[in-house]
Amino acid sequence: MLKIYQSNPQGLLLESQDIQHNSIIYLCNPQSTEIELLATSLHIPRSFFNDCLDKNERPRIEKDGNTLLMVLNTPVQLDHTEQHQAPYQTQPFGLIHCENHLVIVSAQKLPLLDDVLAGKYGEFQSYMKTRFSLLVFKAVADSYNLNLNKINKQISQLQHQLKKSYRNHELFGLIALNKSLVYFSTALTAMNILYKRIMQGHDIKLHEPESKRLQEILVDIHQAAEVTELRRESLSNLMDAYAAIIHNNLNGVLKILTTLAIVMVIPTMIGSIFSMNVALPYEEEWFMTVLVSISMLLIVVVLLIVFYKKKYLRAA
Repeated sequence: MLKIYQSNPQGLLLESQDIQHNSIIYLCNPQSTEIELLATSLHIPRSFFNDCLDKNERPRIEKDGNTLLMVLNTPVQLDHTEQHQAPYQTQPFGLIHCENHLVIVSAQKLPLLDDVLAGKYGEFQSYMKTRFSLLVFKAVADSYNLNLNKINKQISQLQHQLKKSYRNHELFGLIALNKSLVYFSTALTAMNILYKRIMQGHDIKLHEPESKRLQEILVDIHQAAEVTELRRESLSNLMDAYAAIIHNNLNGVLKILTTLAIVMVIPTMIGSIFSMNVALPYEEEWFMTVLVSISMLLIVVVLLIVFYKKKYLRAA
């Protein structure tokens, strides 16, 4: 999908059919013909497009003549995931600064880019490449914070379920969320380095207001990275603790079952002895059945009391 945006004389951003001077070009899940068209007409290296569409590409900045590429990673929530798959991952996309144009390249549709283009993060015009890029930076930082809050809520829900369950499903859920935090931590660390390089002003010329805005965004990214690392460590400790608790609970259940088996074996053995075809003293007397039954009952009661006092009949 190829969309072209151009500001009109009143400052409104409108879609255009043709690439004009100072256009914003949005390339989403592009076809090879669209890539070839932009690479040829705007003199953009084809490798820049390939880098933006590579799902494993990390945040970085690259310059080729008058063309500047910035690759960013934004968090995305997957609609359907396997049990062991991370529900939140990072998606790379690129901002390409040409001499007279700004090109956005993404392998999939990203709501945050639509929000920025719609003006939800601030006003801009199509020739304001630096301002638009800063608005995208802000949208990405907000997206990380939003998804971190979602992850935190899911962790709380899984914690509540783990208190009432011996299943592994909840633990697998925590492991999957921990994978998501690893993705976030890796991307945020790289983006922190990227923004610090931009702050130096060698790649993009920044005026004082833009420099202050980037500094604020850098603080947001740094805080998000710290929160991600803190929650990742906390979640790892939490998983270890719950794994130990589940293991202890299962041991307690096995201990109870073993104790009950021992209690039932002894009266069974006594009953088996008196049921053999072997002559036993007083076996013809009426009181013998009552005596054996009472003896087995007393043995069971005594064993239960002994095991209970030794806490063998308690799961935890």
